[in-house]
Amino acid sequence: MEESEFREKEREAGPGRTRDTAFLVRRAALRRAGIRRLQAVKALRSLGQGALFVTFAIYLDHLGWPAASIGLLLSAGGFVNAALSLPVGMISDRIGRKKFVLANEAVIALAALAAGLSSHPAIVAAASLLGAFGRGQVGMVGPAGPAEQAWIAELVRPEERSKVYSDHAALGFVGMAAGSLLAGLVPVLSRGFPGAMAYRPLFFLVLGTALVNLALLAGVPEPGGERRRTAGAPAFSSSEERRLSPGEEARLAREENLRILKLGAINALNGLGVGLTAPLLSYWFYVKFGVGPEALGPVFAVTYLATGAASAVSGRIAERIGLVRSVVSVRMLAVLFLVLLPVVPWFWLASLIHVARSALNRGTIGARQALIVSLVRDRRRGFASAINSISASFPNALGPLIAGYMLDAGLLTLPFLAAALMQFLYGALFGRVFAGVEPGKAEPLRSGGPSGAAPQGAPGDLALPVFFSRRRFCCHPARIMRERRERDGNP
Repeated sequence: MEESEFREKEREAGPGRTRDTAFLVRRAALRRAGIRRLQAVKALRSLGQGALFVTFAIYLDHLGWPAASIGLLLSAGGFVNAALSLPVGMISDRIGRKKFVLANEAVIALAALAAGLSSHPAIVAAASLLGAFGRGQVGMVGPAGPAEQAWIAELVRPEERSKVYSDHAALGFVGMAAGSLLAGLVPVLSRGFPGAMAYRPLFFLVLGTALVNLALLAGVPEPGGERRRTAGAPAFSSSEERRLSPGEEARLAREENLRILKLGAINALNGLGVGLTAPLLSYWFYVKFGVGPEALGPVFAVTYLATGAASAVSGRIAERIGLVRSVVSVRMLAVLFLVLLPVVPWFWLASLIHVARSALNRGTIGARQALIVSLVRDRRRGFASAINSISASFPNALGPLIAGYMLDAGLLTLPFLAAALMQFLYGALFGRVFAGVEPGKAEPLRSGGPSGAAPQGAPGDLALPVFFSRRRFCCHPARIMRERRERDGNP
């Protein structure tokens, strides 16, 4: 509602007239508060995910599940997430983001309650599919992830996205670290809960954080929500966007589709590489070194803290040397650690390598998300985020299934070598295809230009249009007022 009120005030004021500065201040404050709430939700959600990432596969092993069945369940969860991400992303572009994030949080709460009360295989499997248990989502909200990413993009300026998304990802890793430490309480819980029952209180941790998140999310503003409901238009629709002719609109849509297809093809390699190792990593440590949650919890806690620090730093590095260059350089170094990890003979050394590899490999998540939401216009951000999600999620879902059979066959090294190859190809192609693409720094696209020529900028037909320029999403009232006076000829 507040965005529609803002647009109405703009129309009433007209060129050269005084704007309601107090309203602009309140509008900027609401958006900053919304970002803080979404970041708090991310941290709390990742708390339960971190605990279950360390323990869930081991819990299933205690229930008598073989490695292949565990991998199959984790793969099925990935397929469910991927299948739902695209429709959620596309529909959220039309009717808003908030309702999907709230609904998914409620589903997580119900799934955690069911898994906490019963160890029946069907109930555990259904809860895992709905709640994404054991997959290490790093605070992601399952199939509503594309809606949440697009929601954040609506609250920040383009040039700030690398930093905001990196900080957002860092909080997810910090929450995962705290959750991993809580996983180390399983031996303590086993004194009062026999056998596999000692793992079940962790599901109630997920339930509690989901209920708190529902309260936090209810207070987050959704810019343009009322505008979508009444007119089906995108939030923050710009004057440049409205001036596009039908031919220019079709051409620009084709360019955006090409960017998304390239991104999806590259992401498939990354998704498969991650899926071969990450979901069953705690189980791999358990099988190879014979260590349980009391030893793995601190290792994963340090891993996520290091990754969170790397994520926060990567946002600043991206602002200095460029987003794409920062992503490719650290990802290539991470490939070397991934090759070394399965061949070292000592748990302590494998743990150190895992910490370094994770910090390098996953610390760029925020920077990559910032790129994704900047490849298309406002109205298609949910769609772009969904394509990014499913292009990685489907191959990622195959990974645990393949790795589960490898582990059952005693091939403890092969999943890591295959994943290293996938990660190397991903880094090389990412750097080549997206070289020069930086959110908020491309040449503008002016409708009505000579012969409707495509904008000049990034190579590989990936130049970004004016909708991602520095002027858009400016939340600072003083800057807004100054730019409007310049635009209206009243300096």
